[in-house]
Amino acid sequence: MGRKEEVRQVRRLLQVSRLVTVTGGAGIGKSRVAVRAASGVRRAFADGVRFVELAGVSDPGHLEEAVAQALEPADPSGRPDAEALAEHLRDRRTLLILDTCEHLVDACARLAQTLLESSPELRILATSRQSLGVPGEHLVALAPMPLPGPREAESVAELSRCDSVALFLERVTAVDPDYALTAGNARQIAEVCARLDGIPLAIELVAVRMRTLPLDRILGLLDDRLWLLSGLTAGRRHPTVGATVEWSHELCTDDERLLWSRLPVFVSTFDAAAAESVCADEALPAERVLPALLGLVDKSIVIPVRRGEGTVYRLLDIIREYGAAKLLESGDRERLRRRHLRHYHELAVRGRTIGPDADQVELWGRIRRDWPNIRAALDLCAEDPAEHETGLGMAVALWYLWVACGMLREGHHHLERLLAFARPGSESWSMATLTLAYIAIARGHLREARLLLERCGSRSAPGDDLVGLLLLKLSGTLAVIEGDLSGGEALLGAVVDRLGPGGRLPEVLLPAMVELGLSLIWRGRTAASREVFLRCRELCEERGNAWARAYADYGLGLVARAEGDAERAAAHARDSLRVKRHFSDAMAVVFCLELLAGAAADQGDLARAGRLLGAAQAGWRDKGLLRQGYPMMAEERARCAELVRRGLSRRDSDQAAREGAALGLEGAIAYALGEEAAGDPPAGRDSGWAPLTRREWEVAELVAEGLTNRQIAHRLMVLQRTVDSHVEHILAKLGFSARAQVAAWATRRRREGPAAPGSP
Repeated sequence: MGRKEEVRQVRRLLQVSRLVTVTGGAGIGKSRVAVRAASGVRRAFADGVRFVELAGVSDPGHLEEAVAQALEPADPSGRPDAEALAEHLRDRRTLLILDTCEHLVDACARLAQTLLESSPELRILATSRQSLGVPGEHLVALAPMPLPGPREAESVAELSRCDSVALFLERVTAVDPDYALTAGNARQIAEVCARLDGIPLAIELVAVRMRTLPLDRILGLLDDRLWLLSGLTAGRRHPTVGATVEWSHELCTDDERLLWSRLPVFVSTFDAAAAESVCADEALPAERVLPALLGLVDKSIVIPVRRGEGTVYRLLDIIREYGAAKLLESGDRERLRRRHLRHYHELAVRGRTIGPDADQVELWGRIRRDWPNIRAALDLCAEDPAEHETGLGMAVALWYLWVACGMLREGHHHLERLLAFARPGSESWSMATLTLAYIAIARGHLREARLLLERCGSRSAPGDDLVGLLLLKLSGTLAVIEGDLSGGEALLGAVVDRLGPGGRLPEVLLPAMVELGLSLIWRGRTAASREVFLRCRELCEERGNAWARAYADYGLGLVARAEGDAERAAAHARDSLRVKRHFSDAMAVVFCLELLAGAAADQGDLARAGRLLGAAQAGWRDKGLLRQGYPMMAEERARCAELVRRGLSRRDSDQAAREGAALGLEGAIAYALGEEAAGDPPAGRDSGWAPLTRREWEVAELVAEGLTNRQIAHRLMVLQRTVDSHVEHILAKLGFSARAQVAAWATRRRREGPAAPGSP
């Protein structure tokens, strides 16, 4: 509101400048202007707009890691550094938004200069209370919103057109819909906006108080507080902002003030359950946390963020600073940090031991999004000798985050750091060493993996214990990847036989079954491979393991193709792909694209095969997977490429490969699943499936196939009540009353492609 000219200025500068910084004091609206400007130019950036929130990054050493989280760079060889990020961005047309740089200004300046010097198509849009000071930087300084003049205050019509007054009224009507600007209150409203210097955050904090306080009372309180505090708010805050935040704090209840002082222990977003777990104690019992949290939301102290799986909360930068200062004054900071650690340790273990009644896709996705808080917990463990063992156990429990969800680099760093404090030969040391070997295998660092397995094996012999089983399993995995199929088969088969039906089911079993099935199919033992994959899928369904189930589906697709059934192979690959896309498991996604390319080639659709193969090859390169995977897959990839080259002219073959590579991984997934045709805008930009979310249109497609909610839940490996909720949302969004209407709509969308905006 009231920032159209500033937004246009940022857009114009991004056309001619490689670094634009939006500057201004706290609460002035820098982030909102940056995001709005970026949304208007996103089509100019073929490789996307990436947002990096830095408010929760207190250590400059974590800056590159935060950027890497947004970019998912290709180099998996070590911790992210400026050179690795530059290499990833070198040939990409990307807009990188660095939000809230002022506390990391020197580190941000160095990183920005390094990236811009080596990445000619990159643009950086930063927000900061001060400039970065990088050569070529262009600044857009945000001033406070315009204030009403004496003449405007005399006219309701003119006053309503003043931006600061319009913002105040918009926020007031959000809490009191019947409130209106009148001749009777015009002068007082003008005075309030003037007292607040036209600063958006201050206006919002005061406006929400209109629910409980009359306007003249607010004006009197502001006179007192702003006069008293304007000279006491030193540092980087605008005096009015600091005074208004202090005023808002005083008007909170005791519970709200106490919770406000504790919430800054979260370095990123958090949910209500986390707030209760971390912030509750004798002074603030758990049953009073949610009412206090909602009270802070009502007062615009805490910002709710609605996501598909529920609502999370965040603190604005200036609000976090104020609360953090109160927490430090209380002397309770270290106790809260340990409660924070315990909460995220429990969450890590819960993700590892997921059961049949949980939604693995949702839980693992939530844990991945909670990464900044998890990182803060692991950092505390590394800092405090009393927590080293806890941190090591947590890093081991998070194997799925490192391996299954694509965070290999982060897992390697934290395990190596914490292993330095462990006693060699202890169970925790052994499990951490084996987890590190698992990561090394997934990264394609086979020599490192072999050394780690040998180191662990010299101190603990294989047996019935979990350490022994994992050592046996990883040795088998490494053998298969190195091409020793018979040796790997023997080791993996021993793991599967030792656990057996009805026995214990540690987490090593299902991946061992997948790898055993792959080895069997590559050795030509199709029937035995099918039996392993079917049994694996059955166990996955019993235990709610969608990640391993998707690998079993992929394996069954390989079996079907080996048996000459390309249609069934493609169906299994699509089932796997529908799930794998939600785990950020890039290698599995590429596997599925290659299988679908092979199936398309078998069916004679060589142009489609070429596009899928081009997308897969780009995925191998862009996601840094070139050293990963199995040799047999490389051979099959080469055979498929040869089929395409023989069946198409060189021009058509090259064109198909270029079209596939241009899709990007998300666009390739959408193309593979029939969500859009090659050449259409990539998924997540202009999908043609609006107003549904990605998960909702997946459900809509399965409704169109005639599946019941229970069958859809079975297919997607989620709870039936989750599917019930999705179907209700689909009906409401499309204005339908019956599933048959959804089925017809989904079928038409898939057949005809994107419809005109707003037409169902």
